[in-house]
Amino acid sequence: MMRENIRSVTAFALSITSNPHIAEEAVQETFIRAWRYWPTFRHESSAVSWLITICRRVVIDMAKKNRVHEQLPENVIDIRDHFASTAIYDMVRELPLPQREVVVLCAVLGFDYDSAATTLNIPIGTVRSRLARAREQLGRQLDEVIAI
Repeated sequence: MMRENIRSVTAFALSITSNPHIAEEAVQETFIRAWRYWPTFRHESSAVSWLITICRRVVIDMAKKNRVHEQLPENVIDIRDHFASTAIYDMVRELPLPQREVVVLCAVLGFDYDSAATTLNIPIGTVRSRLARAREQLGRQLDEVIAI
């Protein structure tokens, strides 16, 4: 269960932290907590959703200690591979964190809206509205690029 989900958890961590080393630390802590709390996993959601929920909490805990920023790292490899071009990746990187989270979960990792809502502990309508705002902003940015 843990091995097959490490890439997804790593991609998510890299998408919300400013430093690949911090993301790696967050992923390690995620799997330590997952191992510790495995008996409490109720299988109401997928294992990857549960792990990403833990990862998100780890990153939030690290942020509270002033160790994480909201920008994407500059040298991300894993998550860049999911985008058709560096320009699109750069546009996603400029999205606010709440929008970026749902884009990564739904567009990159393939979560459905319900799974993304469960993972982020937000209503499904919030997932939809954040995605709509992200698409709107990405569309405006794309229009600017095309107009050049």
